[in-house]
Amino acid sequence: MDPIPADIVEGTWEMVSAISEQQAQELAEEMHEEQPALMSYLLVVDDDMLNQEERELLFYIGTFIWQIMSQGSQLLPIITEESLEAAEEKNIALVESLQDEDEVGYMEAIMGIIDSYGQPDVLRYVVEVLMDDTDDDVVIRAESVGAMFIDLKTVIDCFDV
Repeated sequence: MDPIPADIVEGTWEMVSAISEQQAQELAEEMHEEQPALMSYLLVVDDDMLNQEERELLFYIGTFIWQIMSQGSQLLPIITEESLEAAEEKNIALVESLQDEDEVGYMEAIMGIIDSYGQPDVLRYVVEVLMDDTDDDVVIRAESVGAMFIDLKTVIDCFDV
């Protein structure tokens, strides 16, 4: 899939951020119809690790990713449980390979991943949202950021084929 440009990423974020509760429900129903495995994944992944606010944010960002990738030049593949598992395994291995890095080295490695990634603007925006500590509504605990990064990068990877 061709890279989604930053202006589409930002415009989609603004659109998803401004929807009403009713529109959000309709969007969730649409996702359930079009991408049932994705919806299930977002609802259950890391259930034992994330708190309720983090789970809601993960679902919200996952919906945002689906909407962004829908703006691309190609039809989206139907995500399967198998494709999610395969992508997740690769992403877990990637993050595990960075465990010995200090904070600066870890961030440099993440930025290198973003720069060489097939969807750099999408992944960059996801990282920015996860690292944004100015939002008083949702506080992502430090121990949850890595898991959420893996989960969301997994979603992008499944669409970016």
